[in-house]
Amino acid sequence: MYKKKKIAIVIPCYKVSRLINNVIDDIPSFVDKIYVVDDKCPENSVKCIKSRSRKIIKIFRNKNGGVGAAVKEGYKYSLKDKNHITIRIDGDGQMDLKLIKYFMDPIIEDKGEFLKGNRFINLNIFKKMPFLRVIGNIFFSIIGNLITKNYKIFDFLNGYTSINNKALSRVIKKNLDDDYFFDTILIYQLSRLNIRILDVPMKAKYESEESNLNIITTGISFIFKNLKFLLGFKK
Repeated sequence: MYKKKKIAIVIPCYKVSRLINNVIDDIPSFVDKIYVVDDKCPENSVKCIKSRSRKIIKIFRNKNGGVGAAVKEGYKYSLKDKNHITIRIDGDGQMDLKLIKYFMDPIIEDKGEFLKGNRFINLNIFKKMPFLRVIGNIFFSIIGNLITKNYKIFDFLNGYTSINNKALSRVIKKNLDDDYFFDTILIYQLSRLNIRILDVPMKAKYESEESNLNIITTGISFIFKNLKFLLGFKK
């Protein structure tokens, strides 16, 4: 526990067999539950986890549904176990777990209900993140601002997030995308529910990791779904 709160982490896993053990090893000891969700990974990433900690809950999806589908699966388990705060990270090692307290303290202090990382507050993103991803993140974050009408946040595609149990129990009932558009739609639904959202400043972390995101196909899908929302075809 952390400050008398049960803390859970959800990790969607797809083609992260080389990196997942490093991620698990970096998780602080105060975390109560670790939900690792294998999204029908061809590498069987979750089965590659060496730790035998009882905190680790292994979840195997029958078919590949996308990162959003995997996160939602982990969220449902966290709600069932009645955790107070659920943190979402990815299994590729791109999220610095030394920052984890900044994703918990504002919730505990009732300053926010949903926290998300924002790499654009720190200008080192232009040195660390690949150029095309910087441009893509800026473009889709601006579209996200227009969709949600929330102009106080940015970096909509950042998967380093945390949410309190009450807010999660409300938003999980809404229609949420199964793929990479999940993060934008999650913020859209949270905004409609008047759930308080805060950005957490963080540095970009790109080393030897390789993203599973296909810039071209994902970009086309993003454009289509964003335009659909902007034109009023909302879920």
